[in-house]
Amino acid sequence: MRTQVPNEYSLLKATGIFWDTISQSLLSPSRLELLKRSADFFPPIIRFALECRLSNHEQVDLQFCIRRDEDDLSAVYNWFRNKLAGNPENEKILHFLRTWADKSSSCHKNISEVFLELDVLPSGVETPLLFFELQPGLNDTQRKDFCFSILKETLGEIPSYFSLFETILRACPEPAFVAYLGILFSRDAEVLRVNIKKLPVTAVTPFLREIGYAWTGPDLDRWISFVYNYADRVTLCIDIGKDVFPKIGFECFWNEQPLSETYWRFFIEELNTRNDYNKDKIDAILDWDKEIFPGQIKDWPEHLWIASLSKPRNEFTFLKKWISHLKLSYCPDKDIELKAYLGYESKWKVKKPLAFNSDNKEQPVLTTTPDIKQAISKGVDYLLSSQLQSGWWKDFHLSPGSSDEWVTAYVACHLARLKCPKTNEAIGRAWKILKTRYRENEGWGYNVWTPADADSTIWTWLFANTAGFSDEFPKPGVDMMDTYIAENGGIITYSLNGPLGRNSRKTDDQCFNGWQIPHNCVTAAYALAGRQHAIDYLLGQQNTAGYWYSYWWDGPEYATALSVEALFNKDAGKYKKAIDISIKWALDKARKELEYLVPNEFKIALLLRIILCSPLSKEDHHLVKAMVNSLLHAQQVHGCWNPSAELRSPDSDDTEHESRENALVVKDGKMNFATITILDALNKYNQFNVSRSEI
Repeated sequence: MRTQVPNEYSLLKATGIFWDTISQSLLSPSRLELLKRSADFFPPIIRFALECRLSNHEQVDLQFCIRRDEDDLSAVYNWFRNKLAGNPENEKILHFLRTWADKSSSCHKNISEVFLELDVLPSGVETPLLFFELQPGLNDTQRKDFCFSILKETLGEIPSYFSLFETILRACPEPAFVAYLGILFSRDAEVLRVNIKKLPVTAVTPFLREIGYAWTGPDLDRWISFVYNYADRVTLCIDIGKDVFPKIGFECFWNEQPLSETYWRFFIEELNTRNDYNKDKIDAILDWDKEIFPGQIKDWPEHLWIASLSKPRNEFTFLKKWISHLKLSYCPDKDIELKAYLGYESKWKVKKPLAFNSDNKEQPVLTTTPDIKQAISKGVDYLLSSQLQSGWWKDFHLSPGSSDEWVTAYVACHLARLKCPKTNEAIGRAWKILKTRYRENEGWGYNVWTPADADSTIWTWLFANTAGFSDEFPKPGVDMMDTYIAENGGIITYSLNGPLGRNSRKTDDQCFNGWQIPHNCVTAAYALAGRQHAIDYLLGQQNTAGYWYSYWWDGPEYATALSVEALFNKDAGKYKKAIDISIKWALDKARKELEYLVPNEFKIALLLRIILCSPLSKEDHHLVKAMVNSLLHAQQVHGCWNPSAELRSPDSDDTEHESRENALVVKDGKMNFATITILDALNKYNQFNVSRSEI
């Protein structure tokens, strides 16, 4: 950005008609003029956010973002030197910006991003609030030394909050860390804002007590549980002076925008119990996500046209609108406050050539087979990294959103099977968060929007028993499944006595007859608990070729793998005939799958689990080795496998789906479901080899 004289080409002018297109449900005409005046205060870097209150309060504040590695910091400093000249109160923030622009300073090296926030008030523009991100990767000593140094240098004195801030740095438990600091120049009191990322839910209250926060208790615990239960990531925001101020905030982030992630709306609606939030405002916030390209709006920003001339032909600019996060603020004896932060930024998009790029080294070509134990360990590391701060794993996007309850139970159950010490903490977090979603006497569901179902409930029961939490599983334990048992012993997904059962008897509502018949894949999961009626039902449903149809999965591999394992665990000798027929089918299916240019890794893993339920001939051993090698070579650099678990969502009234192919199919886009299934198969193969070597 080149240096500009004041008001020549500001953020207001660079954004053209943007401000006039904002819905009046978000911004009243009187507030619009105030916001325009604030936008005129900032240089023409299109990277900002509107801070909108969900209540009827009309104030909308403005956050402006500057990035060390993308912006001309000297030009930024010169802009604000012209804007803020003559006011002694502004010298501190100008000193900070001048120091940050100096590439030899520790300030420049250790701060990658800065936010300047204006409280947009009728009184006019005051000194902005200054928030800065600490460079990731600093150790505890470096973080402390740098924070103290930059605060002293910026403020020119030792603030009253230094002692308490040192306590906060010392009290932060792993993996939590101080990520942002905010100097609130325009506030009446001497205040430091401290934003803490990755604070585990179980550590929040102990941490607050340790730093002297005086208002912990059941009421706050309830809100802590709420935000961690439904947000993908949570940042704790506290204001400190000599003591911690009573008002604290929880910044709640989701990994997807509202179009894909339904928990944004659920979160807001759960807080809107008194209908204080305007529906139009909620809709405008949740519909903020947009990409805008040249030609779609008038008055495209002048400086972006100019910048385009220096870019390659395959690189072009666009404007991105997105909702950054929601912030829930708690203050004892006061109503909860909720704000939405609506981002707006200019970005560059690179159109990649269609030809194969031989320089792409992200996925190395493997000439030797990777070590199976290392592959399992690497896959576990991926799953630990993909677990959300709350403890959830998510996957599969359907109309109710992504699944967290069912997917977490499935992933955690299989992780527990691995008996890997480094998973213990993650498994414990998964169990704690699952317990918060229990529906009394019904069980668990796909996610919070859906009723309890048999599959989610049985996987939660299997997880609790595998991981050693059976004593904590709510009564009546596995007998809770009784409401899902059909007369013939099969398991229906949704109970006839549950919400969908009641609705299906109403002539004016959607029918759920297809979701309330016995499903082999769900019955097979329940049969893993050893229940004889489920075993007997499955024996009557086996196809003469050896497989079982699956209602909720594309292909019979999933239902067949679970069925065979259930029979094998129950009594391998008694059910040998049924098992052998399935293994013969699986061997033939595996040969065909390996012939595909891109084999389905999820299906190969399931077929492998089937085949390993029987001793192998020499020929079979070579096939199994090929299957294992295929899985090992398909593992990605981060430890996961590509999405290959294909979930079907039949029409709710489709009772003949197993003989028809008209269902929506979605894959595990977050790569959690296929990855844990493949790890389970590799672990089973590894154990199979160990047992053979001991003979």
